[in-house]
Amino acid sequence: MSYERNDFWDRERECERSFIEKGPFYFITTENLDWMPYESRDEFIVGTNLLAISAARSNFLIVDDIQMNSHHHIMGSGTYERAIAFADQLHDLERKYQLSLGKPSLKKWEIRIDRVQDLKQFRNEVAYTDRNAYVARRDSMPTGYPWGSANLFFNGNLWLQKEGIAFPLISIREKRSICRSHNVNLPSHYRVEDGMILRRSFVQFGITEILFNSANQYFSLLTRRGEADIEMARLLGESIQIPSEEIFQILASWFPGTMLKDLSYAQRLQAAKMMKQRLASSNRQITQVLRLTPAEVERLFPVPADGAPSF
Repeated sequence: MSYERNDFWDRERECERSFIEKGPFYFITTENLDWMPYESRDEFIVGTNLLAISAARSNFLIVDDIQMNSHHHIMGSGTYERAIAFADQLHDLERKYQLSLGKPSLKKWEIRIDRVQDLKQFRNEVAYTDRNAYVARRDSMPTGYPWGSANLFFNGNLWLQKEGIAFPLISIREKRSICRSHNVNLPSHYRVEDGMILRRSFVQFGITEILFNSANQYFSLLTRRGEADIEMARLLGESIQIPSEEIFQILASWFPGTMLKDLSYAQRLQAAKMMKQRLASSNRQITQVLRLTPAEVERLFPVPADGAPSF
């Protein structure tokens, strides 16, 4: 199927209108801890429930999220006051849960809240969020990661998935187990499966879908990030490493018409500098991808005595 140029721009204008009407949007990032709040399936399930509970009690609409071992990324719609209320509620619930597990206290956990300024930034941050697992884990693709929203967007097979049971219909004991308290007041449209509030019932994924021109646009941004991911990570004060498989594709764009094995030594040194500066690649990744020796790479990028990478 092809689209006329005017169709594209008509849809873009509609996306812009929807961005204004459905906003304001806030991008929330929790601190990337040096320990893992979520290390097991059960812990991820509790974390998912706490997200849903925090959204309901703050009236903050989650439109995209990802739950990693050590942090969250959350895109939501509502006032700044609601965004703060959501973040405070999540922090309080998480702190109590982590204490119950005997893990370190979250009393110093920092949460960053940034208003999304325009439609382009919204799309970039959604793509960055949904790629998080793909970048960090070798066993996941964005739409296959179970602890995020990516598998909800433009997914015509949602109706084939388990619908769960409406929250009001489950037992009071299960309600208290999910809420981890006697306060079990949650929206009636929330649905539960195996003790977890299903993301499809608390993430407003339809809002996110109408802010992309098409499913193709979403998928293109999701799979073609590269240097844009590094820029976003630096903006958020995070560190990520692009998978080597993707590095090969980026190198091909830097040296068009030349196979990697045919790069001259000077070109490989040039590529090493570009990988470090543009992609924040580690010395080890540069060594493996460009087939340089560790000594050659360390001469370019000395590692300080404390082991921290030098940029």
